[in-house]
Amino acid sequence: MPSNDEEIMLDEAAEIIKQGGVVIAPTEGVYGFSCAFDNEAAIERILQIKGRAAAKGLITACSSVQQVLSLIESDKVPDKTLSLMHQLWPGPHTFVLPCRECYQGLLTGFRPTIALRVSGFKLLQALCEKAGKPLVSTSVNLSGRAPISSIEEAKEQFAGQVDYIITAPCQGLSGPTSIYDGLTGQVLRQGGS
Repeated sequence: MPSNDEEIMLDEAAEIIKQGGVVIAPTEGVYGFSCAFDNEAAIERILQIKGRAAAKGLITACSSVQQVLSLIESDKVPDKTLSLMHQLWPGPHTFVLPCRECYQGLLTGFRPTIALRVSGFKLLQALCEKAGKPLVSTSVNLSGRAPISSIEEAKEQFAGQVDYIITAPCQGLSGPTSIYDGLTGQVLRQGGS
């Protein structure tokens, strides 16, 4: 469970996210830029900070499978994928799934699919819960560069460009999460261990 200091930071970060801000938060293996999943202006800011093409889309972290189901066209997801999601979540596994039309925009790279994860990392889960909605969770780095797992490096490079930094440690995974194609089950990116 988060410590008292972490709770205070999570409360502050969640408040900033609710007001449309961008924060840096620890994730399973690397630090991530986070904002509300449905705030296009905040998503635009993250893309600009990273120098990332809008067409690539961003990963969204959810606090529960129920939250995921509210974002996707679950009738288009194969049973074997649904069963794998229930087996692997919460955990460091991201699934690219058919997305409800109303969420197709900057978040999804204007594609009909959305990359979703139910994090097993208590700090990220708590941030989603306190913010009251799913959150963008994309690695802290410039596009094409390695993701950052050191808080000092994250602060040095990006402190002036975000509204808040949660200075708690990551969960300890050696790199970003695994990514699965939710329709085929194919592993698109092998995650850290």
